Amino acid sequence: MTRCLALLLLAALPCAAETPTADAIMRRVAENQTKAQDARKNFVYDMNVFVRLKRANGKLAREESREYVVAPAPKGAKRNLVKVEGKILDGKRETTYSEADYKTKDMDIDGALTDSFARDVMWSKNDLGPMLDWFPLTTKRLEYYNFTLNGEENYLGHHVYKVAFDGHGEDDDCWKGEALIEKNEFQPVLITSHWACKIPKAVTILLGISVHDIGAKITYQRFAKDVWFPVTCGGELKLRVLFGYARTIAFSAKNSGFRKADVQTAIEFETEASATKNP
Repeated sequence: MTRCLALLLLAALPCAAETPTADAIMRRVAENQTKAQDARKNFVYDMNVFVRLKRANGKLAREESREYVVAPAPKGAKRNLVKVEGKILDGKRETTYSEADYKTKDMDIDGALTDSFARDVMWSKNDLGPMLDWFPLTTKRLEYYNFTLNGEENYLGHHVYKVAFDGHGEDDDCWKGEALIEKNEFQPVLITSHWACKIPKAVTILLGISVHDIGAKITYQRFAKDVWFPVTCGGELKLRVLFGYARTIAFSAKNSGFRKADVQTAIEFETEASATKNP
């Protein structure tokens, strides 16, 4: 009897240790991303965003750094802009500035692009997290991607699944890349992504816009069980317009200084933020 029971237990081991499919892994990740928002509301942290624009000849056109404080709010989180440091180079002339959305003229493309990226890098108005359109991390977007499990590895002390993803190539689902998913808590550790589709030819011809070499990488860090935050993000793209405007745009963001929030922290932040323009 004991021998039969032992054999039954041994026979069941392969099933218990069976590796989940790539689709199953990403479904768990998507579910956890939704749950993570409640845990993230317990933290205040600092955010640094940096944007750099270079001309076609490789020379600097403009760069800007922004410092934010992020704190809990009644719905998700809010950012308070603390500091702006910007620099513009036009030939030998250098201009510095210290305010968001700074423009040198009415039609300032560099200014508009810099402001847009500084607002959006590693930040999203919805509750789920940063740059979700670049990474298939939500239940809603999973159906638009194919996933392939490429094995497991140890990455920075984490045992992770290596999951490749490839969008269907329709609308915004053109991202392709790889996600490293922590094996025990099914949380993203590192995600790399690049735009795998061409800009429609009609857009290129009619508007004279060419965008290519778009890519980004985002890393996550564990702060407690099931509490993971995006901590770094970086990427680059190249933009060219018919009338000769061309820029290489590099962007990065870093979250740091994480500390537990309390009710008073959230109230004070909300009061200050309500009187400050929130880029």
